[in-house]
Amino acid sequence: MPHTAHHPVQLLPTVSIVEQTMRQARRAVGMALAGAALMTVLLLTERLWSSRALEAAAERHAVANRLTGEVRLADQQVKQAAQMAVITGDRKWAERYDKLLPELQQSIEHASLLAPPEVAKRYREKTFAAGLELAGMQESALRALAGDTPTAAKAIFDSERYQLQSDLLRSATEELTASTLAATENEVRLLQSRSYGIASGMLVIILGTGLMLWRRLSSGLNRSRSSLLDAEVRIQRLAASDLLTGLDNRAALHDAMHTAMSRARRSGGDLAVLMVDLDRFKPVNDRHGHMVGDLVLKEVARRLGRCLRQSDLRARYGGDEFVIVVEEQEGPGTALQAAERIVERLTEPMRFGDLLVNIGASVGIARFPADGDDDDQLLRKADSALYRAKQSGRGGVCLYDAALDDALAERDALEQGLRVGIAAGELVPFYQPIVDLERRSVRSLELLCRWRHPQQGLLTPDKFIAVAEDSGLIGPLTLSLLRQACKDLAMFPRHWRLSINVAPQQIQNENLVSQLLAVLNEFGVPPARLDVELTESALVSDTACAREVILALKQAGMTVTLDDFGTGYSSLAYLAEMTFDKIKIDRSFVRTLHQRPESAKIVDAVVGLSRSLGVETVAEGVETEADAAKLRALGVNLAQGYLFGRPAAARDIFEFNRQREAALHWAEAV
Repeated sequence: MPHTAHHPVQLLPTVSIVEQTMRQARRAVGMALAGAALMTVLLLTERLWSSRALEAAAERHAVANRLTGEVRLADQQVKQAAQMAVITGDRKWAERYDKLLPELQQSIEHASLLAPPEVAKRYREKTFAAGLELAGMQESALRALAGDTPTAAKAIFDSERYQLQSDLLRSATEELTASTLAATENEVRLLQSRSYGIASGMLVIILGTGLMLWRRLSSGLNRSRSSLLDAEVRIQRLAASDLLTGLDNRAALHDAMHTAMSRARRSGGDLAVLMVDLDRFKPVNDRHGHMVGDLVLKEVARRLGRCLRQSDLRARYGGDEFVIVVEEQEGPGTALQAAERIVERLTEPMRFGDLLVNIGASVGIARFPADGDDDDQLLRKADSALYRAKQSGRGGVCLYDAALDDALAERDALEQGLRVGIAAGELVPFYQPIVDLERRSVRSLELLCRWRHPQQGLLTPDKFIAVAEDSGLIGPLTLSLLRQACKDLAMFPRHWRLSINVAPQQIQNENLVSQLLAVLNEFGVPPARLDVELTESALVSDTACAREVILALKQAGMTVTLDDFGTGYSSLAYLAEMTFDKIKIDRSFVRTLHQRPESAKIVDAVVGLSRSLGVETVAEGVETEADAAKLRALGVNLAQGYLFGRPAAARDIFEFNRQREAALHWAEAV
């Protein structure tokens, strides 16, 4: 079953990847728009300049055309005025000649300004002498006319010299005007050609720049697309991964299981689903905090990766539960071997700096298709097998058994009923007297529990206490019983104390002492009237935590009893480390007190130890007078058992005590 290797999930950067992508896109589009705007401005500027230059050149060409016409017209008019003056001798033509000649010269001067400089210079050089000579000849002719000698004037105008100089001047003028027209026409053509060239160059530049900007835009958008695709992949990975461990989360697990089962159906192969639950993980969280708990979960994920195949699917199912899906290509033993490796690796100590943490794991196994043919069914059955493994003790591995379903269903129903029953007040306190063996007077009452089940009647603790402890309901149950017991204490003698059992799971609750004090304060019960009983199993789970709880209980004014002494391990070590007020001798020693000499020796040893420590001893399970006499002879202070009273409700205890006191009074009176 191919499966990608698991890597720790990288969180998204502080700046949103979408914001980065939009920034890249905006930058690329901005550059494209800026480039386009610059090209547009340059093109418009060039077109405006070219248009104005062409307009100016065209205007100069028009002026040159006009001046050429004016020069030719003025020249003809001047020539005509001179000829008419000679022919007619009329002075008005001479006057007209004098008037037109400056206009002709002025038009020629304007035309020379528009002509190329070398043409204007050549015109001036060629016409300077001829102009002076013609001006002199014309002035002489006009004087002749003024002196009434038209013949002399005519002779001047008809002379070869006058014609030669006139032709020279006319030719130079024609050349000037033609050069001026040619120059302005050439300027217009050059400007037009230049304009076309600039426009073509600008077009090439615009196309090149546009292509470059398009590439930049395309590149920027491609980077944005890549960023978005990368973000999408990362988001999909985040959605399918557990953020803490980097393993698949529950949603990804179901998808992967569907794929794996489909592949197994096609190939006819088998799969195994392993449900892994960490042992002793809650004390780590309660004792060292959730930061250490998170480090433990990360280390668990790393160790799973090292002891499993890369193809094995690994997921964090929730809390401290993990799911492994193993393809059993080598046979049905593959999953069992994997489970044993997991238990072995997770039992090894974990070191975080100076802190050493010990946990463990239990594993339940369900197989496809033998135990189920869909993911939910397989997970439920693996969880059922896990429950059985945990019942068998820590570090267990259990295969699913169909008989487990009925047991699990019964347990679930019991847990649900217990949850409802606590809220409804169906769990009620019963009491058993603890008496002074010497005087046979009641010293305290041990708080016990009975469940008034609406269908099954009165249930004893052996039917439901284990479920309450496993499901986390033992805390609410204990507090509920204590509240009812505090109310009942009002009907009992004030010197009677109350003894309450605290389960091992409750020792890990850092609020245990404050919760007990809150209930006592609520009903005005002094803490000194409460005796808390702890079993050795409660001390085993976390000795340091138990030591702190015992110290807190004693500082609050309560007393502490070590229950079931001698049935666990390292009892003497606990007595050396912790201070108890009482030691309870287990009923197993009392029951065999007369049959096994070793039991009497153990009781005697416990009594001697208690005396040396300055604490009282309590024997439980006393049923006969012979047992009571033997225990009293051995030095036991207190006892409880059927001999002194069976567990009963508060009113029954009250009535029993009333009758007992009445009997004592009667005996004293007699």
